[in-house]
Amino acid sequence: MAAVNDYADFARLVEQAAAAQALAWRGMERVADLQLQALEGHARAATGLMADAMVASDADALRAVFARGGDLQRQSVERTASAAGDILDVAVQTATSLGALVGPPARA
Repeated sequence: MAAVNDYADFARLVEQAAAAQALAWRGMERVADLQLQALEGHARAATGLMADAMVASDADALRAVFARGGDLQRQSVERTASAAGDILDVAVQTATSLGALVGPPARA
């Protein structure tokens, strides 16, 4: 009978490990998506600014591009801070879910 209990305990452990791994992968996937979205936003902003700088016809147009560059830099910092906050939220949610999956620690 002990072998049956050992098998059931082992099966439960394997199921918990698989569920924990799935949770961790989903969290990492969400983090990667958030990072890619932020990177795409940075790339779009930089590409548009460079394109405008390349077609600037005079010094005034180039000054306007430079001024817009400062605004884009501020927006980039805001996007980065927002993405970092979202990533932290995902990390907390994942850790909370993993903690709930494992349950309270066993008492000695």
